[in-house]
Amino acid sequence: LRAPHLAVLRSVNRTLQWLRKQNPGLWFIVATAMVAQHQYQKSRHDKFVEVDDIRSRVLDENYHISIVTTAALPWMTGTSVNPLLRAAYLAKAGKRVTLMVPWVHPLDQKLIFPAGLAFDTPLQQEEHIRKWLLERAGVRVSFELRFYPGRYDVERGSILPLGDITRFFEKDECDVAVLEEPEHLTWYHNGVNWRHRFKLVVGVVHTNYVYYAETWEKGGKMLAATMGGLNDLVCRAYCDHVIKLSDTLQQLPRAIVCNVHGVRSDFLDIGRRTASPFHRWRHGCYFLGKALWAKGHRLLFDYLKLQRQLCHKPTPIDIYGKGEDLPSIVAEAEAESFPVTFYGPTDHAGRLLHDYKIFVNPSQSEVLSTTTAEALAMGKFVIIQRHPSNAFFMQFANTLSYETPEGFLLQLRYALDHNPAPLTDAERRTLSWEGATERFLEAMGNSTLKDTLPSLGDHTARWVHQSVQKGGYFGDAMRLVSGGGPIARQSWLSQNKFRDADVLEIVAESIRISKPAAST
Repeated sequence: LRAPHLAVLRSVNRTLQWLRKQNPGLWFIVATAMVAQHQYQKSRHDKFVEVDDIRSRVLDENYHISIVTTAALPWMTGTSVNPLLRAAYLAKAGKRVTLMVPWVHPLDQKLIFPAGLAFDTPLQQEEHIRKWLLERAGVRVSFELRFYPGRYDVERGSILPLGDITRFFEKDECDVAVLEEPEHLTWYHNGVNWRHRFKLVVGVVHTNYVYYAETWEKGGKMLAATMGGLNDLVCRAYCDHVIKLSDTLQQLPRAIVCNVHGVRSDFLDIGRRTASPFHRWRHGCYFLGKALWAKGHRLLFDYLKLQRQLCHKPTPIDIYGKGEDLPSIVAEAEAESFPVTFYGPTDHAGRLLHDYKIFVNPSQSEVLSTTTAEALAMGKFVIIQRHPSNAFFMQFANTLSYETPEGFLLQLRYALDHNPAPLTDAERRTLSWEGATERFLEAMGNSTLKDTLPSLGDHTARWVHQSVQKGGYFGDAMRLVSGGGPIARQSWLSQNKFRDADVLEIVAESIRISKPAAST
């Protein structure tokens, strides 16, 4: 640098040091702007080169897709199953794929895995996952399966990543990253920017965390607004492109709406059998879902009350599932003498449910109902409300939609008096994972250079977030007060002996420092 330039830099540095002592708040704003502007100019050029490279390679399919999710089998939750099937069907389509899932300590496993299922090593869990994929999904493919360190947070009911999980990818796996639940994965991200580590980062948003924050017993509108702001911040900082499963989710930067999920082939096989002219529907209506008032049970009971008030013939409905609200749901059904029968949880593809003709799902809290898609695949009528979460299902002949309680009863009567139409080949393709994979690749490929290049706002978001997360003991304190729970304490990860530690070592040390809730 020339002498005049050095003099200017020294003058700016002295001014910033003086401002930091006199007015820390103003210093923070000015420093943020200067750092962001520098990174903005540098990273925008780098990102242009990387995204242009990926887009050119999409044409000849010479790129690697790394999928990261927030849960793993045998925990039977949507973010265990859907990313696993996405990885499998992408591999089946000829893509090079890595799936990365969380590894949690056996003490945490006891809190979420079915009784009697526990693993001492990631290899044991990998064997279980691959066995399920072959036996239940009928898919035999080859792809990499890796684990990152995680901890189960009892209060949130979810697994949170521990430390910088980007370091567990090999260099040749860093073309495209697919973050399943990107906000969840990056709330407490402490490390390299995903958008710097990978050439293209696509987030797939599964869960309406804003809704849960508002309806949580300790939450409310203020927490929901905070959650929405945080989700926007981290998606802006770490994602080049965002795919929302439905429009019930909050607005996010660079987001499109597309259902990129499918149903397992066994549901479609059931639909082929029920399409036979010799098939007889032996049962009427059923509802399958977690026993929570917010999942649609309240609305269903309201419709049954209206049916009684209008002096219509009562419609028996079988309800499957369990959950925290089951005792109060059963109590109200008995007190009102509703024509409902309660059963425990069951496999939706199990023989028990094959001969039901009508699936009712009045829920308004879903992002995209997996059970509705499965019922359609099995050739049943589905009765659902016209709602953004159900927009994808409106294209199917067997979808009976309503807008009012009276409309629900009219559709119920129609379904009882008629038989569903056999699925067309096009409908089967749309519901399948092959169809979902096509939609996903199209949505990923439609991201433009203009959309994916980082803006000044993106760099500011990233700088602010990492200023909090990388603050040593300050970062620990901030994670603690913001609900980090078992992953709040992370400053120890900067010690030399843990910088290159493997997943088992990191999780074991975290357990030693922060005991699981059930163990304290």
